[in-house]
Amino acid sequence: MPKFMDHHPMPDLPPEAMQAMAQRIQAGAADDFGVTPLNVFAGTEGHAFCLSDAADRDAIVKAHAALGVAITSADVHEVQSLV
Repeated sequence: MPKFMDHHPMPDLPPEAMQAMAQRIQAGAADDFGVTPLNVFAGTEGHAFCLSDAADRDAIVKAHAALGVAITSADVHEVQSLV
């Protein structure tokens, strides 16, 4: 399964929402779009960087939209680990 990194402004989320996001990542389950979140990195300048397994960029865009985060396919980049 390809891995994708996307970036977008980090929404101002209450601690409960952040905890739910962490639990979803730890569970390792795919969502309705087949996207499995692997990690979220919070940038120091208010941006989020999300690492996910997905079939394609479109799935990442749809998964974010379902969570109320609007991104475009230009915000999503296929990545490969160097290690």
